[in-house]
Amino acid sequence: MNNLNDQFEEFIKNLQKEIDEEESKIFSRRVIELSHNPKNWGKMENPTVEDKFLGPCGDTMQFFLKINKKENIIEKITFVTDGCGPSVASGSQLTIMAENKSIEETLKITPDDILKVLEGLPSSHTHCPVLAINTLQKVLKKYLESKK
Repeated sequence: MNNLNDQFEEFIKNLQKEIDEEESKIFSRRVIELSHNPKNWGKMENPTVEDKFLGPCGDTMQFFLKINKKENIIEKITFVTDGCGPSVASGSQLTIMAENKSIEETLKITPDDILKVLEGLPSSHTHCPVLAINTLQKVLKKYLESKK
């Protein structure tokens, strides 16, 4: 039985190596890093504002923000998505770019800004940073409208 376990472990190890090699042919090191180990992942308790967005690809993304209302600074931002690795990487990168920034500065971040930091994405995944931006803009607009 031990031999069978060893064979299975070896099979899994080789399969993971093949997957990693294929992934590195398609995606940058930054995309792989953030899709496997996203920053600011998860739902936040008692956010100042939250909302989600359904992208045309069928993926959803949701952001949770703690905002310093006096200074309009995003003090903390987290996200979740049911999307693919590049969606996870795009959402993660956007949280890094938006944290501790003013709402005004954050609204100026573009999908191209995210793509640049991620060192590009295949054309089949360039909608992923668009999903992240559209979702965060929706959340920020919701917040700004609530202040009126």
